[in-house]
Amino acid sequence: MAHRRSCRTALAAALVVLSAHATRAQVLRGAVRDSASRQPIAGVVLLLLDASGATLGRNLTNERGEYRVALAPAMRRVRAIRIGFRPRVLAIPAPDAGVARLDIEMSSIPTLLEPVTVRSNPSCPRRSDAGVAFALLEQARAGLLATIVAREANPAALIRLKFERTMDGTSDRIDHQTVALDSTRASTTSFIAVRSGSAFVEQGFVQDSAGMQVFLGPDAEALLDDSFAAGYCFRVADPDAARPTQVGLGFSAASRRGGRVDITGTVWIDTLDRALSGIEYRYVGLIRPVQALRPGGHIEFRAMPNGVVFIDRWALRLFAASLDTVVTARGNIVRRVFTGIESGGEVARARWPDGAGWDGALGTLRLRVPPDSVRADRGTVVRLAGTDYATRLDANGTAEIPRLLPGPYTLGVVDPRFAPIDLLVPTGFTFAAARDSTIERTLELPAAEDYVAGRCVAARRYDVDATALLFGRVMTRQGTPVKDVRVEVLLPAGGGDWRPIRDWVRTGGDGVFQFCAKVLVRGTTVRIRATRDGSAPVEREQTLTDPLTVIRIPYAPPR
Repeated sequence: MAHRRSCRTALAAALVVLSAHATRAQVLRGAVRDSASRQPIAGVVLLLLDASGATLGRNLTNERGEYRVALAPAMRRVRAIRIGFRPRVLAIPAPDAGVARLDIEMSSIPTLLEPVTVRSNPSCPRRSDAGVAFALLEQARAGLLATIVAREANPAALIRLKFERTMDGTSDRIDHQTVALDSTRASTTSFIAVRSGSAFVEQGFVQDSAGMQVFLGPDAEALLDDSFAAGYCFRVADPDAARPTQVGLGFSAASRRGGRVDITGTVWIDTLDRALSGIEYRYVGLIRPVQALRPGGHIEFRAMPNGVVFIDRWALRLFAASLDTVVTARGNIVRRVFTGIESGGEVARARWPDGAGWDGALGTLRLRVPPDSVRADRGTVVRLAGTDYATRLDANGTAEIPRLLPGPYTLGVVDPRFAPIDLLVPTGFTFAAARDSTIERTLELPAAEDYVAGRCVAARRYDVDATALLFGRVMTRQGTPVKDVRVEVLLPAGGGDWRPIRDWVRTGGDGVFQFCAKVLVRGTTVRIRATRDGSAPVEREQTLTDPLTVIRIPYAPPR
């Protein structure tokens, strides 16, 4: 009997759990259509509200205009929001068999610029276009909300490319760049701002870190923050000939304080696609020479057929200053030279659970190595210097590197012996990648020994009778190359003494040195001595066991 009672009790408990689960499993579903064309509307944000108007849940319509949202007992109404359409608020009907059905019709706004009654920040100047500007602000906020809800309701797995670029002076030409490929794990967001919208309004867009100024950029959440909207002034922007189908919402800080860096910019909305196009901004509050260069940033949005809107490109453009001495007939003139520094990223690929996908417009390198090349062996790894782009030669001596951000690259060969000094074996092949283009090249890949011998030949210090080549790099513990270091090689002289060989070298900006002297014989133990600025020498002993010996010399600059 005790056992039966236990079973009945367990069964009753299970029924209670199932009943509770059935209550929780109620859903609201339906479709959203254009009231005039009857066409489905993708990307509509559905906000589930309680009796007080608080948001308890949210979702997004798909490419068929359909939606499905789990219902909670406190949910009473649905608010539908979409760029280019008038918002709607409707009561949630009673569920039937656990399903509440609500189809919604939305009316399009012809121009996106229908004026509304607003209460703006009192610090903002009075403008005749205030009502129109705030109408456009509501449209922009609807688009920003869609990007946030899309990440929650239909998150994508993203492959992101992050870059750091040094420009040619203040021009738009890229001098060199580094690229990091974020593909180790799936990410669902392009980037996240360090501060909230309210913090940006209060503290500005610069953060002090370890004695340095770090410039920050806003993301969708920060721009959507009510505090950001309350702390900024808005206006209808002047038309841009490069954006013929777009209308802009200009914004600037309502109040400016000395020592605080703010932004001023424009949110662009495409009137044909009824979608966010991009945000451009520049920093204000910097010293006058830098301010004249208009440092700032931009964010670009991508709308997908499945209703998802996401940020696919973003960048910050700043400037570094250095002093340059110009020799003239009247004497030396020291001038300040500015160089553009740009950092940011792009989404290279996005994949959604519903099967939708998107690939960015990027470049490709196709490489072929002749069969008789010294490095045509299968499995040889090639890499683009300063980046995560790398691949292996296949059995046919071919390789492909896709998803190349626009910009200059240098191809190198990965040799494990060069790993301690953080170098690739250079191939001499440089190229500039462009969007939607493929570069094909047949190339001989050099062996590391040939590269080192070539450096010795260029320095006129190559001995054909050398049986052991010595190659190295002087670096700090942090991995920074050290230049202007005198490097000598010493041989045993008997009695514990060491005698330097005739040749010595001085490192350049890359910290590299090489020796190809016939007195260097395999099996010999040598001592490498590095000296700079009269400081105490750093010495390392090394046995030359191979035709090429690679060594890293650690160097600590004097305090």
